[in-house]
Amino acid sequence: MRFTCALPAPDLRFFVLFFRDDVIFQSGNILINRGDIDDILTNQYFSDNHVDSFAFLLSEKIRIIPKEFQKYLYISPLYRLYKGYKHDYQMFIQHITPDSVRESKLIVQPICFQSHWVLIVGKLKEKVWKLYDSLPNPEHKAICTEVIKQIHEDKAGVFPSDITTWKLQTVRGIPTQSNEYDCEIFVCKYMERAILKKKTDWASLKEWQKYMPKFRAELGYALCLTTKM
Repeated sequence: MRFTCALPAPDLRFFVLFFRDDVIFQSGNILINRGDIDDILTNQYFSDNHVDSFAFLLSEKIRIIPKEFQKYLYISPLYRLYKGYKHDYQMFIQHITPDSVRESKLIVQPICFQSHWVLIVGKLKEKVWKLYDSLPNPEHKAICTEVIKQIHEDKAGVFPSDITTWKLQTVRGIPTQSNEYDCEIFVCKYMERAILKKKTDWASLKEWQKYMPKFRAELGYALCLTTKM
């Protein structure tokens, strides 16, 4: 099953109404301004806010059609960033409780390492971690192990088993990137697929790279639709 957004073509005249610092979208710690929209549409690298905003829009889609998705616990990439700078990172994992873990099927954590984004998904019942990487590299797998250890230490006693002992498996046969700047949108689309109840036929999505401009435009347009003018 392909997941597409039936959106009309963006009217680029819309964007001239805003200055670069004008806020387009805001929710909790997520803040997207006009400049961030420009980055989406001009093949620039994504920030944590971009990935979190995609996750927010995805949660809104799930609210409308919940039967198609598994229940999951999302951890913002800001968790690792705040922890590294010794800021108050607990706000990004406070929703992970024994009750929420029992009610969920997955743990979803996007990770940025040296300007490259990957996604890890913990399958709570199977006790395994799945790594989605658009540019497979052993170093990326190593940083994922470190993040899993951090989650385990910060949420001691919350999980029914030691999540650091779960096998970390790289997902094979997924679409990969052929440029240096689309890893973030790949991670967003991996996330959308990973939480579906229906198993994804990755072989049918090998041409994802050529659709990345379309996926970027859909995200930018969806965020602009949230703006109160």
